[in-house]
Parts: sequence; structure tokens; C-alpha cells
Amino acid sequence: MKSNGVTGYGFPKAEWETARLVLMHTPGEEVYCGAMHPAAALYEHYMDARAAAREHRGYVEWLRGETDAEVMTVREILERTEEGELRAFAARFLRYNDRVLSAEDKRAAEEYRQEVTARMTVEDMVRTVLLRPTVHLRRSVRNTGWRAEYALRPLMNLFYMRDQMICTPRGPVIGRMNSEQRADEADVAAFCLRQLGIEAVHRIGDEGAYLEGGDYIPFGDRAFIGVGLRTTQEAVEEMMREDVMGHECVVVVRDRKCKQNQMHLDTYFNVIDRDLATLGANRLKAERGSDEWLTADVYERDGGRGYRMTEEGVPFVEYLRREGVEIIPINLRDELRYGNNYLTVSARRIVGVAGQSEELRRMLAERGVRTDWLDLSELTHGYGAAHCMTQVIRRG
Repeated sequence: MKSNGVTGYGFPKAEWETARLVLMHTPGEEVYCGAMHPAAALYEHYMDARAAAREHRGYVEWLRGETDAEVMTVREILERTEEGELRAFAARFLRYNDRVLSAEDKRAAEEYRQEVTARMTVEDMVRTVLLRPTVHLRRSVRNTGWRAEYALRPLMNLFYMRDQMICTPRGPVIGRMNSEQRADEADVAAFCLRQLGIEAVHRIGDEGAYLEGGDYIPFGDRAFIGVGLRTTQEAVEEMMREDVMGHECVVVVRDRKCKQNQMHLDTYFNVIDRDLATLGANRLKAERGSDEWLTADVYERDGGRGYRMTEEGVPFVEYLRREGVEIIPINLRDELRYGNNYLTVSARRIVGVAGQSEELRRMLAERGVRTDWLDLSELTHGYGAAHCMTQVIRRG
């Protein structure tokens, strides 16, 4: 499979541009593995895998039917990949643990692993990528001569496709996940991009550099990047040094709270239009010095390729208002229902989680915002919602 997806549209310059190409992943059996111990899977609560998949399919169908976006899912991309290429990729995720074997048996085990992967169906190759199985081998004196125990390292959070990369005006930047459970997701995202005929412009690699997509919001000539629980200053500095973002200004939003329920910028701040955004009321009303208080460091392009800091520690709310952005507060009840984690599909048109308050609905309607609310209640048990589940690759 080699296709550049939707042609004639560029990489996103601003969150309010019309979404044209969206990458998503409908969760499957890997979510059941996470549900056996939600906290270790980075989930908030137990998640019913079948209900989560049903909700996600409904979200995909809504985007395909109600917007101008083409939606591609990870499974669709993998299943359409040239078989030899998929086989080589899937083979990376099947491990035989042979530490207790002799040198001769190690060689035999590896030959057998290659034989098995050479026979895999497409469905099982996709399953191997998503479940990342490890076979712990022992020799046996009976029957086939082998016995094994089986372990999985499933990609339980892959359905949150926002996080493995960011899509800048210059192209995708592959991030580095700040949780061991999610580390391999970036490889899957990069592979899917290549199958769409899109090469990333950079991959985060500096020591101490971690970048997750929920911390990035493009805003025309500037970008907002959250630094807190998941994304680090080292990643921001790496991107500015390598000049891979294509924004004239980078606004680093500093989160001192660093809590799981507001792990990324897009869990407490989001953008509807050039002059309209939402912000958690706790952040909007925070007093200086509290852990809810947000500040911004502003970096401007300094000729050539570099950036230099022009402002440090500016109150974030003050910065937004100075830039002519009206802020709609998201109260605590709506925030707990992921009212801030909507997807802007075009200027003043959003899709989010059903169950938001009449107050929020009224404030949005008064500002001419067209809203659609979907049942994503099971999917939100993983600490994310409509924005987290989409990677918008092209807008325009």
C-alpha cells in the first residue's frame, strides 16, 4: 500500500482548519488485556473491550459520514500493506525468550520463529503487532521436545492516536512516549505513515526528550506546546534546534500540576477558532503560585533556523487574551466528562463526548459553534476522548 491519502491539502497549520485526513485505531482484544489491571494499562477504570470498539466504530462512521475527512485506521493500513513488508514488521514484535536454552537450541528456536512468521496470515500478523507476544521457551523430554509459557505486551493505548506524533506545518514529527507501556506505539505510527506515502520530518531522540501529541496544538503562525507530566523541555528544544515545526512562534505552556487526569495540554485547553478557545475553569481561575497556575514561555524565530526566548513566565490566560482569544471556561463537572477534549473538525465546528452541561452547550451556541456529541463513555475510561483518539494528518 502506498498512497498519500487526501491530495491537495497540506499538513495542519491551525487547529481550526478543516480536517481532511485522520488516522485512528479501533481498539480490539488488546484492550481486554489492559482491562485486567486498568491502572497498569494507564486506564482510569475497567473498560469493556467490545463496548469500546462499538463506540469507536461509531465515531469513525460519524467522521466519514458527517465531515469532509477521510479516515484511515491502523488495521486497514496494516491489512493493505504489501505482505512481505508487513511480515517483516510483524516479525519484530514476536519474541522467543530463549535465555535458559543451549546455544544449539537458541539457533533452532530462532529458525523456528522465522518459519512461524513466514506462515502467518495477514490477520495474525496484525494481531502480532497489536499484542506483541513473547514465548518463554523450555526444553521438554516428552512429546514435541518443547514447552512454553506465553506473555503479551499489548498496545493497550494505541486507540489514542493523538499521542505518538505531532503533525506540524512541515510534516509529522514522531515522538517518544513517556510511559514504558506505550513505547512501541511510535513505531506503529511511523510505519502507518510510510504506508500512506508520508515520511516524518523528524523523530525525537535526544536524551531526556519526550514528546506526546496531546501536548501540541497548532495555532497558525504559532504553536502551543505543553510541558508537564508527559512532554519535556528537551523535546521542545530539540524540535526548535532541528527547525521541524514551521511556526514563527512557539509558546511553551508550563503545567505544574502534572496529574494523570490532565496529563496533556488538550485535556485542559483546546481551540475552536482563531479567536475562541476553551480552558478548564480551575486553570482559568487559578491564583499565582498554585499548582493549577499556567505560565507560558514565548520563543520567536530569530532569523535563519533558530529560536530565542522573548518572554518567560507570562500568565497563560493573560497571553491568550492579549492575542485576542476569548476563553470559554469548562467547569469541573464537564471537565470530568472530557468536555475539553473535543475535536475541532473545522472553524467553529466540534465533536465531543455526550453528556455536557446545558451551560456549556449554551455558551458554545451563543458563539456560533456547531456541536455534535457522541457516546464515547466507555472509551473515556482510558483517560481520553474525541481529540485524543484522532491524529489529523492533513487539514485545509
